[in-house]
Amino acid sequence: MRKILFLAAFLVTISAVAQDRVFTYTYQSNVLNKGQKELEVWSTLGTGRKDFYRGLNHSLEFEVGLGGKLQTAFYLNYGYSKGITENNGIDFLNSNTSYSFANEWKLKLSDPVADKLGSAVYFEYALAPGETELEGKLILDKQTGRFIHALNLVGELEFEKEFEAEGNELEAETETEFKMEWNYGFSYKINNRWFAGVEVMNENVFAEGKLEKSILTAGPAVSYSGQGFWMNFTLMPQLTDLKSGSRNIIDEDGLQARLIFSYEF
Repeated sequence: MRKILFLAAFLVTISAVAQDRVFTYTYQSNVLNKGQKELEVWSTLGTGRKDFYRGLNHSLEFEVGLGGKLQTAFYLNYGYSKGITENNGIDFLNSNTSYSFANEWKLKLSDPVADKLGSAVYFEYALAPGETELEGKLILDKQTGRFIHALNLVGELEFEKEFEAEGNELEAETETEFKMEWNYGFSYKINNRWFAGVEVMNENVFAEGKLEKSILTAGPAVSYSGQGFWMNFTLMPQLTDLKSGSRNIIDEDGLQARLIFSYEF
């Protein structure tokens, strides 16, 4: 009887976590079962710069489980921002929009409950009108009782087309930027529906082989799981730029907030 009860509790835990992620910036190793589908809506607000700035980025994601511990997802991304920039001592109000398509693949290697450590590998490519991004992640996580820990090691390569006027012609040049990032998430299961915890993110940007900035952010994260849907929210204020030793709010957000809503079917 004890073994049966343990197995039942184990299966309930697996089913509850397999479809849910309790963080917004930090990924977990669980994948959808074969034939399972999720539709996710992401919204991220960026603000808190030295001069006025507000950016909104939205993503519509369709996930599907392929079986064999593999899942894929397709994203449609849209971003809009408005802010003040300075050029030769003159302030300008600029508006920008961005569009992109992305496709991710995620392979689960081990389970965060049944094994000593959960793990997965992740690959994503994104295509925009003047930009291509390649991203890889190593995902590690562990669930013990009511506690969930997750760590991501991320590498991203970005290729962007820049155009400059040369006489009557436009000269195209491809700029390459490399990012290294780590994310950590800790969450506590309050009950069957609510989780609360914290996320930490450190993003390092390299250009021409030199470190340009190392932005450290951290903040509270909450998650709610309902019948057939879940919602996650994280508030991430910038703590500091580790390279300069002070906050970088000239061209980086002083505060980010992200909300993800997911419908399972």
